[in-house]
Amino acid sequence: MKKITILTLALVPFFGISQKSKVQTAWRSLNDYEATVKDGKPDLVYLTKAKDAIDIALSNEETKNQGKTHAYKARISYAFYQYSLTQELKKLEATTPDKNERAMLAYGNVPLTDFENANEELNKIQELDPKFMETIKEGLTKGTSMLGEDDIKFALVAQQMKMESGNIASGKYKAKKYDEAADYFYKTGFMNTMLYKVKDTANFYNACVSAAKAKNTAKIIEYNKKMIDGKISTPYNYESIFNANISKGDSTAALEALRKGRAAFPNDMGLLTQETNQFLAKGKQQEALSNLKTASEKDPTNALFFLVSGNIYDNMANPKDKTTGKDLDKPADFDALFKNAETNYSKAIELKPESELLYNSLFNLGAMYNNYGGFLQNKASALTIAQIAKDKTLQSGLESKSQEYYKKAIPLLEQALTVKADDKATMSALRKLYLLTGNEAKGKEMNEKMKAAK
Repeated sequence: MKKITILTLALVPFFGISQKSKVQTAWRSLNDYEATVKDGKPDLVYLTKAKDAIDIALSNEETKNQGKTHAYKARISYAFYQYSLTQELKKLEATTPDKNERAMLAYGNVPLTDFENANEELNKIQELDPKFMETIKEGLTKGTSMLGEDDIKFALVAQQMKMESGNIASGKYKAKKYDEAADYFYKTGFMNTMLYKVKDTANFYNACVSAAKAKNTAKIIEYNKKMIDGKISTPYNYESIFNANISKGDSTAALEALRKGRAAFPNDMGLLTQETNQFLAKGKQQEALSNLKTASEKDPTNALFFLVSGNIYDNMANPKDKTTGKDLDKPADFDALFKNAETNYSKAIELKPESELLYNSLFNLGAMYNNYGGFLQNKASALTIAQIAKDKTLQSGLESKSQEYYKKAIPLLEQALTVKADDKATMSALRKLYLLTGNEAKGKEMNEKMKAAK
């Protein structure tokens, strides 16, 4: 029994020393490999030996949670990545003479497993030994003279990886591998934040743009949300999350993103427009009008805001059954709504916008006058004998007012036709109006024009 006890006790320190020796072996082999790189003849035998030794050390309880162990693993993994990158660059020399182009292609082509492994070690060190990582950060910001030789090497690898990550991201983007580009732009931003304590807005934003190019809904939401959570957001982030959620059919999450975006950036026109469109889609006309009023006050030369406002007032003044499309009774405040529609359409026309907006503004106001003229004519035709007997001017008054609105519609639709000379809807409406107002010659002329347009 004594012999067994003595043997067991003797194994404990021996095992511990063995594991520490693995870290020493990794250190020595890595240094030997780095010497061969300096000589221009990198020998992977040394690097493989370093990897084997550090992997054993990382599987042992005594050494696996030490920052230094993971620092060696990061350096070894990064060295493998650098070797692959160098080989890829050499391969491209024959086909790509431009040095910068060659570098971008190489970064886009090289497998990233070793770089990923090195990056994971940086994260692990931050988690296991934040004090060690803090020392490295200080060395990078205040000068590496305060670090030991091995720590300097690790610090320079971390710094190089940050730069390399940006190059990989650009290379992947150039190669149209947008999913991978998104991940590496984000990693670059994260490494800058971790190593230099700065918020790298540009790389985080590039991650969002790359995710959008990849049409990866999950990454669009993830990376834009990270910018918001990191307090470096712009209206673009909220609008991107809104659009991503709409594309996957989650209107609740989309509207929540929009609500938060409007709260964070109340003056942003893009978010305001998106919210207005949502109000319109859900039939929330007053909310939409409130937004459009704000928008037109901020940009009084934008005819679209006045056109859309006019259209909303027009629809409110002339409601229709959602199922049948038939006209419903005019609302009690019809006159005010009609006047608001008229004012906004007229303002849109006055601003002389580009052709599509101008056409719609002219046509909509002309159509509103035409429809109201028809409403008054129908009202006159529907009068009973008793009503006519009671007020002998009622029918003639309605008919006269009907003609007034028909005649107000004509010049607007004529202008609309000058903008869209081949528009059949405008021609048809004008032909009818010419005949209703007794201008048979114009009606015949328009009829011939319609035939020629066919």
